[in-house]
Amino acid sequence: MELVYAYQEWPYRETFKISRGASVCSELFVAWLHDGDLVGRGECGILTQYGHTRDDLAAGFEAARDLLRGDPTRDDIARQVPNPSVRNALDCALWDLECKRASASIWDLTGIDRPASIEVDLTISVNPSAKMCDDAALAAAQGYRILKLKADRDDVLERVAAIAARVPGATFIVDANEAWDIRTLQEVAEPLARLGVVLIEQPLHHAADDVLAGYEGPVPICADESCRDLGDLDILAARYQAINIKLDKVGGLTPALDLARAAKARGLRLMLGCSGPTSLGAASAYLVAALADYVDLDGPALLLEDRQWNMTYRDGRLHVFDPRLWG
Repeated sequence: MELVYAYQEWPYRETFKISRGASVCSELFVAWLHDGDLVGRGECGILTQYGHTRDDLAAGFEAARDLLRGDPTRDDIARQVPNPSVRNALDCALWDLECKRASASIWDLTGIDRPASIEVDLTISVNPSAKMCDDAALAAAQGYRILKLKADRDDVLERVAAIAARVPGATFIVDANEAWDIRTLQEVAEPLARLGVVLIEQPLHHAADDVLAGYEGPVPICADESCRDLGDLDILAARYQAINIKLDKVGGLTPALDLARAAKARGLRLMLGCSGPTSLGAASAYLVAALADYVDLDGPALLLEDRQWNMTYRDGRLHVFDPRLWG
């Protein structure tokens, strides 16, 4: 197989803000694996929260060239490609290529039942309260019943209360992106539960979440930055009630499915998350979403433009991808 890869920037409809900063575009890499006339594609983002850079990923793709010329298996890629985002793009490209080789769908090859659509949340990024309320009202008017509210440490309860009053009946996930401490969590958890919050995502920094062991609160806590791969599962099960699986973090569709099944066996709830993908990246994540309790797969909906044969959002649901896109 021959590898071709490219860095791409996909503009957001508006600036996307979380507790760590703001972005005007989603920075992605696309990988193409060529096998004669057949080509498989995969996409990945850059995990800046772990210190990864664009140069890191480019170096990772370059280092993988010789391995790919040897027609490796997905297990070979998992063992020999260090960067998880690079592994994700290559793992997904190999799945896509295998579908073409076998003239079969990804559903056939993985044995996962194919849902025609999946209910998803829509992310409301950190902004002044009035702006977040307007964005939430617009999302509700578009049919979204689950809203993921990005939060920093400022005016958390006031903002969520204002949004809840603006969109009565909505269900909320609050994502702090590591911005809180344990005292903040203890102070806001019960009021948030009364406002309709069903999940709090990554309230503490991933290097300081040991204090969550034994924590009992009215809202389940979900690990995002703390959840990287299957090796984290024992620790996560002691500290969290749910995990957020992202293909970039775990290194592809193959390990994401393994982690999802292992987590469910441990009684953990599953969120399927994303890092600003186009529909190409969302397509491979959609298979894991079919197994999840919460689906945060709104990346393409936040972009100004999308790829050919893009996935569609309608009435708060994401509809299954066209096989011409992937798989």
